[in-house]
Parts: sequence; C-alpha cells; structure tokens
Amino acid sequence: METVLLGLAVGLAVGAVVGLVGAGGAIIAVPALVYVVGLEPEEAVPTSLIVVGLASLAGAVPRLQRDVSWPLVLMIAVPGIPASWAGAAVGELLDPDWLMLCFALIMIVAGVRMLASARNTASAMRSAEHGGWGGLALRGIPVGLVVGFLTGMLGVGGGFLIIPALTLLLGVPMTRAIGTSLVIIAVNSASGFAAHLDGLTIDWALALSFAAMAMAASLAAARLAHRLNQAVVSRIFAAVIFTVAAGVLVQTIPRLLPTQAAEAPEEPPAASASLAASRLSFGERSLNVLVENLTEEDLVISAAQLESAAYSEPAPWTPADGDATTLRPGGRVALPVELPEAACGNHGPGFESSVRLELGAAGELIIPATDPYRTVAQAHGQDCLQQEVDAVASFALAPELEVAADGRTAVVRILVTPSGGSGMVNVRIGPTTLLSEAPGDPWPREIEVDADDEPSVLKLAAVPARCDSHALAEDKAGTRFPLEVGIAATRNGQLRLEPPAEFTAAVYGFVRSACAGGG
Repeated sequence: METVLLGLAVGLAVGAVVGLVGAGGAIIAVPALVYVVGLEPEEAVPTSLIVVGLASLAGAVPRLQRDVSWPLVLMIAVPGIPASWAGAAVGELLDPDWLMLCFALIMIVAGVRMLASARNTASAMRSAEHGGWGGLALRGIPVGLVVGFLTGMLGVGGGFLIIPALTLLLGVPMTRAIGTSLVIIAVNSASGFAAHLDGLTIDWALALSFAAMAMAASLAAARLAHRLNQAVVSRIFAAVIFTVAAGVLVQTIPRLLPTQAAEAPEEPPAASASLAASRLSFGERSLNVLVENLTEEDLVISAAQLESAAYSEPAPWTPADGDATTLRPGGRVALPVELPEAACGNHGPGFESSVRLELGAAGELIIPATDPYRTVAQAHGQDCLQQEVDAVASFALAPELEVAADGRTAVVRILVTPSGGSGMVNVRIGPTTLLSEAPGDPWPREIEVDADDEPSVLKLAAVPARCDSHALAEDKAGTRFPLEVGIAATRNGQLRLEPPAEFTAAVYGFVRSACAGGG
C-alpha cells in the first residue's frame, strides 16, 4: 500500500510536468521510481514508459485539433520506433549504476535545454512545416532517431529534445511544439515499452495507479498551460531537473568508484556444483547434484543438501553406506537427492539453487549450483501441476491386470477418486512404449473430472505396442501411463501414473506371453 501511495504522489508530479511543458515526465519518473519507490532500474524503465506514454496521451487530447503538427509526428515518431528497440538492447547490456549515471547526464542536458528555451525570446524562424516533405525529412528524421534511441535505453519520452528541436531547429511555435511533442512521446513510449516485453517484470498495481494519477494531472495541467508564462515554467522545471540530477549523481558515483575490496583478488572456490536429472531414476522425484573438486587436495564429503526457493525445505544427500565420499583433485561425483514438497507459491524462470557441503574437519562449504537444463524449474512445474490435479481428483493404476482368455489383450484399470472439493480437470490418456489401444476398442479421448463427482474406474483395453527382443530389457517407461492434464485452462502438462510393483510384473508377463503367442 505504501508503494502505491508513493507512486500516486510521483504520478501527480509527472503528469503536471508533462501537461505543462510537453516534456520531462520521465526525467522525474525514473529517478523517483528507483530512489523513492525502490524499484530496480530494469523495472523502473518500462514502468516509466507506461506512465509517461499515457500521461502524454492525456495531455495531448485537448491539443489534438489545433496544436499538433501531424507531418512532424510522422517524420519524428516513425524513425524512433526501430531506434527505441536498439536503445532497449543497449540498455540491457549496461550495468544499472552506469544506466543511472547516463540518465543523470541526460537530465543535465535537458535542464540546459529548458533554460535555453526559456531565454529564447527572439521570434522563431519560418516553420519547417511550410518547407515541403524534403525539409521535414532532412530535419525531423535525425531528431526521431536520437529521441527513439534514448526512449528505449533510458525510459524517457524524449520531450526535452523534441521541444528545442521543434522550436529552435524547425521553427514551430511553442504551443504547437508542446502538442506535437506529446503525441510523439506517446508513440515513442509505446514502442519503447514493446521493446522491453521480453522477460518483463513489473508491478502492475503500482504502474496503473501511477499512470492514472499522471493522466489526470496531465489533462488538468494541459488545460491550465495556456494561462501560464512558459518561460517561468521552463526555468522552474530546469531547477527541479538539476536538483534531481545531483541526487542521482550522489547516489551513483560512489558505487562506480573502485574500492580496495574490489581490487583484492577473490579466493577461488574449492568446488563447483551443477544439477542434472538422474537417468537411473526415471519417473522418481530425484536429481543429481554434480560436485567437482577444484582444489589440489582431497575433499571429504560427509553430507550435502540442495537448497532452492522452489522447494519448502532442503533436499539432503547422505552416503548410502554411512561412509563419507572422498573426492580427488579434479574429480567429480554425482550426489542423488530426493526432492521435498514443492513451494508452489514461489515462481521463477529457473530458481537459483545452492549446495551446502559438510566437509568433516574442514567445516562447511556453500557453493552456487548451476542449472543449465532448468532441472529444478521443470521439476517444480511438474510437482505444482500434480498438486493442482490432486486437489481435484487422484488417479491411480490398479495393481491387477485383467488378461483375456486368449492372452492377446488385457484390461488396465485406472481408479479415479475425486477430492470432494471444487474444480475440474481435463484428462487425456496416452499409450506407453509397451502398451497401446486394442484394435476396435479405443481408449477414452477426452475425460472431464469434477471434484464433486463419484469415484469411478476407467478401463483401457490394451495390446503389446512392440514385440521386439529389446522391448522389456530396455524398458523404463512402459508401465507408467502418461496423462495429458489441464486445470481450468490456466495450467496444463503431462503427468505419469506411477505403477505398483504388482502391476509392472503383470504387464511384463502379459507382453512376454502375448508376443510369444503371436509368433
């Protein structure tokens, strides 16, 4: 709630500035979102683009009929679209502190421009609007490219450059320059925001409340602007910009200066760790922690545990025989861990993980665990899907396999037990590497199960899917039936029914017998 209130206060200031001078909203918005609201620069930039774009659009509405030069909008805004994507790509490569330093320098340029505009009392040159399309393109396109690039990189609308360019370079009257600038800023902001959509992280409650206040303030300020002395407004705004720029520099420069701690070489880690799925435990909730000894001495590992926000508690490893594992210099070892219950309230693209190693007399070592195949994220997704399905109904293979008298077909039974709560799950049952549908007796294609349904049994008439000599010898998934499931159109994926040992033995016996009988 406190964050939203701060956003509303900043939105009021941003909207007022945009509505009055047709520029400068993002100059205030980005530093305020970073240093007042507490956002990271990579989140503050797209949030600023939403707010400034909508505020500019609101401020432009009262000016659309008489104070907007649409040919100039075309010449400046269109080149700015690809330039904003290029700027966004460059911004992603910059360190956040360097990004804020660039922003502070741009703010100083903006303040100087505003003061120059306020002092310029000479009559304007002949407007470029009367010089034909060639003159517009020659002057407008370079402005559009520069403004678009800065919009994408820093989250600024570019009005502090557009206004001087329109008035000083293109001879556009101030009132018409402000209206034209607001439309261009709205277009640039939309393009810049689209360039940040990949991997976007944003607080929508903050952004929308911020934008609503900025739009209201901008609309009100736009109606008031004709009554105010623009030179005085520009000088006040320039002073605000210089003050904010000084604050950004004070915050940023100390973090960019080298320190003795940064110059001291870091001690190399004693070990490295990575994660991988266990090929020997197909269908089981486990994975391997791969640990490599980076020292020139033996590492004696007596215990270990994997720690990740994806799971409610650490996943421990202990030696099967109770003896510690000795890892030679340069050697690697796979430590299998059983995954605990997933923390399904936590979401992340990959989840950062670490490994805690107990090294006996050498103490404890905590190292980050790389996850190149997103093993934890995939396991977490499967676990959370299983939890959501179980909240509606449980599905289980009956231990018995009903084999027909001729030994060529069998009936697999899946027991469906609704939870008695609420919700629905859509299920589609697929074949396995050992069993497929009996000819003429297809399996149910689409099954809907409500949480308040009665318990039921699904019967699947099955025949061997393959009868080659390697079918049983190489089998890992032939008795685990895949279920394609969907929960209320919000989550879908595949689960596998884990078979009882009796069921697996019965299936192997049936396939062996049916294949032998079929010649």
